Amino acid sequence: MEKPTVSRLAEVVLRLGDGPLEFERANRPAIDAYWQEATARMPRLWNGPAFLFEDVLAKNGRLSGTARRTDFATFLYWRDNGRPGDVVHVTGTSLPVLADGSLFGVRMAAHTANGGEVYFPAGSLEEGDLAEGVLDVTASIARELAEETGLAFDGAEDMFTAAFDRGAYHIARRNRLAGDFGRCRDVLARHQAETGDDEIEAAVAIRADGAGLVALKPYARALADWHFENEAFSCSEKT
Repeated sequence: MEKPTVSRLAEVVLRLGDGPLEFERANRPAIDAYWQEATARMPRLWNGPAFLFEDVLAKNGRLSGTARRTDFATFLYWRDNGRPGDVVHVTGTSLPVLADGSLFGVRMAAHTANGGEVYFPAGSLEEGDLAEGVLDVTASIARELAEETGLAFDGAEDMFTAAFDRGAYHIARRNRLAGDFGRCRDVLARHQAETGDDEIEAAVAIRADGAGLVALKPYARALADWHFENEAFSCSEKT
């Protein structure tokens, strides 16, 4: 298996295209059958709207592509059945930096599609991220961080860092968190108690020499390794 590759991006332009996703049209019966199998194993899965992408190109610090409306069942089938190259998944991910320069990761709960996996607060792009026909990746990153953890995205770093892994671009932006791991873990716990959201099983401290780093999904490990090699951003400016 090839290792994820990491690149810096100054610009991400993902425009909504007209018409259906050809991959979905060609595979709908298989998608529906796989969804039945998946929900038998994980009854709490929800087949909500989603985007997959065609004509994706990363060149000279710019990522572009055409977004097609589809559903989560189609994404899941694509993800778990070979990841055909005519379709690309693009997702936004936070890269939350704690006061000591370590990172704030999460372990997903067993009932989710990524049960037990460790990565950074992230999520697929949604309809609400569309503005004038273009998907706003930064808005998605900030929304997912707040929805999943109750933590705030500060937008201090304007460059993106993208990890490409097995047909998917995971587009990250670093952001400073106010406080240490214990404080941010407490924010997560309060957020879960207030909202009832139980997608996250636990917070995980990601340090350059810690067990959390080893536990990360490959793309998230690639982003973390890049962060620790480029720590100029790491010192928190908040108290």
